[in-house]
Amino acid sequence: MRVLTIFNLKYILIFFSFFFINSIHSQNKDFVLVLDAGHGGHDSGARGPYANEKDVTLSLVKKIGALIENNNKDVKVIYTRTTDEFIPLMTRANIANKNKANLFISIHCNSSSKSAPYGTETFVLGTHRNQDNFDVAKRENEVVYMEKDYKTTYEDFDPSSPESMIGLTLMQNTYLENSLKIASYVENNFIKENRLSRGVKQAGFLVLVQTAMPAILIETGFISNYQEGQYLASEDGQNTIAKNIYDAFISYKKAFDEKSGKENSAKETINIAENLPVDTDTFYKVQFLSSFSKYTPNSSQLRGLKDIEIIKYKGKYIYYSGSSNLKSDAELIQNLAKEAGFNNATIVKHIEKENLNDEYYTIELFLSPKKYKEKDSIFKGLNNIVRQKSNNIYIYTTGKVNNYVSAKRLLENIKKLGFSDAVISRVSA
Repeated sequence: MRVLTIFNLKYILIFFSFFFINSIHSQNKDFVLVLDAGHGGHDSGARGPYANEKDVTLSLVKKIGALIENNNKDVKVIYTRTTDEFIPLMTRANIANKNKANLFISIHCNSSSKSAPYGTETFVLGTHRNQDNFDVAKRENEVVYMEKDYKTTYEDFDPSSPESMIGLTLMQNTYLENSLKIASYVENNFIKENRLSRGVKQAGFLVLVQTAMPAILIETGFISNYQEGQYLASEDGQNTIAKNIYDAFISYKKAFDEKSGKENSAKETINIAENLPVDTDTFYKVQFLSSFSKYTPNSSQLRGLKDIEIIKYKGKYIYYSGSSNLKSDAELIQNLAKEAGFNNATIVKHIEKENLNDEYYTIELFLSPKKYKEKDSIFKGLNNIVRQKSNNIYIYTTGKVNNYVSAKRLLENIKKLGFSDAVISRVSA
């Protein structure tokens, strides 16, 4: 089997050299970004319990593009598709090359035959370092079988063969450093949003092979996971993901502009958390874990950390350790958390008497596959029980308060009734 399968290596290297030289002369022009919504048309991509991959990726790309176009006058955004249509992989890359793009971002959703896996990962082009990376690339590359004349276009290429990609990754080495940079920005922003990052990885994606510029493929989450699939399909989830990727792009472009001697024209985004007033109601806590799984404070999964507080937010349980007015105390707890293996433990500020505007706190009593009525004895006389169904599981909550101090007081009283596993939940109004 020939290692290089699509074009003769000599002509590819000539093409890349020409593009690289040409890009130097065009640095003073607008920054050109190509956004690629994975799959489309008769190729639905991965299918989840709440949505198909092709629909989620298109929605995300439009949201990312709108953020960039509305805030960056010197950036030209080009889309490989804006409707539900099938675009061959080679055509997607050609769109970027013909427009002399400075960056190519392909948006996808991950999938697994099991419903448990979740988390994000961002890929740059490279050889498959392990079987998991190869499996992801293989699934995305198999879309070539849906293209007409794919045997001619992708001569001798076999998505199931790791050897097919080795030669194809050579020409992207020129752009690897910048590809890794933007990929790291993306994953770091996902981490800040309390999502599980599976890291920056290398694998042989055909859609990245022919792009003559820095290029990444973002797996925004597992559409096959019930909780994450619901998050990917939701408006709030998509808005958050789009903002994470937008902020990563802004960081990348800022570095790009500094290197080329240009001023960055992006509108500054205000970090609300950093501008909140500091007073006696402000407490420092260490956030060390975010998970779809619910653990008790004494659970072995929390590795002996003390003074645990749990807040459910957007379907995930956020775990905190400690609470102090002194940041130095929080730094000590942060070190303990990292020593326990929670390497991403971060210090956060809570203003506990601050009233929420478009959200409120409630108390999640328990989860159950059984459907109960408010007057059932299991609620021990509590009123205003709210029942919601998610993935064949009923979530039972009670109470509605506007600040965290009131929520903690309510939780304490409810636990006295015997609801030992109850937690505070922050939800949209």
